[in-house]
Amino acid sequence: MSVAHDGTTYELVPEGVRTSLADGPAMLWGFQVKVLDGARLVCIKTCFVGRVSVQVRDAAVLDAPAEVLIPVLHELALEKVAAAIREGDLEDELVFA
Repeated sequence: MSVAHDGTTYELVPEGVRTSLADGPAMLWGFQVKVLDGARLVCIKTCFVGRVSVQVRDAAVLDAPAEVLIPVLHELALEKVAAAIREGDLEDELVFA
């Protein structure tokens, strides 16, 4: 995904997803999103996506295989990261979706 701010287009590159450790269903997923200007790393947004956010977006993916769930997790987090970048926030930070 690409997002522009102040004449620069940044690439958002999500990393591997990690899940909360629990005996029951996962309640939280986390991963980093690297914000790149070409090959230069601008910042890292550490993203956390909660089960409720996923359920609101598409409840069926909660029981789906990882290849179905992960794109939804990325989509939720990338929306928040893109909004922050459009506002000029290019610092490392935690993002909750």
